[in-house]
Amino acid sequence: MGPNNFGFVVAEAMACSTPVLISDKVNIWREVSAAGAGLVQPDTLEGTTNLIRQFQALSTEDKKRMSGNARKGFLSFFDVQVTARDFAKAIGFE
Repeated sequence: MGPNNFGFVVAEAMACSTPVLISDKVNIWREVSAAGAGLVQPDTLEGTTNLIRQFQALSTEDKKRMSGNARKGFLSFFDVQVTARDFAKAIGFE
């Protein structure tokens, strides 16, 4: 399993309205950050520690908001209709 495969797991979690805690080595970290769907830190021990601390420090309301953002982010970036449309544009079929 290559490093890019973790993106599938992250997208699946987002589809289930689950906030994600990931490193900046997961290729979809920009989309996660843009959607407010989770937290992103460097791929280091310090970064991982920061992710856990940041998430624990969030209020219940912030966690609920992030959960909703995760689902919305999935629909905006990874839903099959969105990805098919983007693929069609990329290869010049739209």
